[in-house]
Amino acid sequence: MSKAAEIDIVSVSKIYGATTAVEDISLKIPAGTYCCLLGPSGCGKTSTLRMIAGHESISSGDVRLGNTVVTDLPPARRGTAMMFQSYALFPHLDLVDNVAFSLKMKGVGKEERRAK
Repeated sequence: MSKAAEIDIVSVSKIYGATTAVEDISLKIPAGTYCCLLGPSGCGKTSTLRMIAGHESISSGDVRLGNTVVTDLPPARRGTAMMFQSYALFPHLDLVDNVAFSLKMKGVGKEERRAK
């Protein structure tokens, strides 16, 4: 997939033994938008991102990119990427500038980056 596509997470769960890491999450992220998962440690952010990217198997539910169900596709066939969990990917930048870094690299102006 080379174009931006809607990400549709449909009733996705991840269970490790007796521990439920992600329980029945459903979320639609429109194509071309910017989305961040923020929350306390252990709430399932990283597990959810890993399932979207294909680095973690899904216990139940589906991930769709556009009209394609990618639940069983390997990461290389999904056309996705992950941002590291640390806010300080670039320690010399503040939180907002770290999160907005990819937009800056795409040439999005400062005011538009801040608005997004």
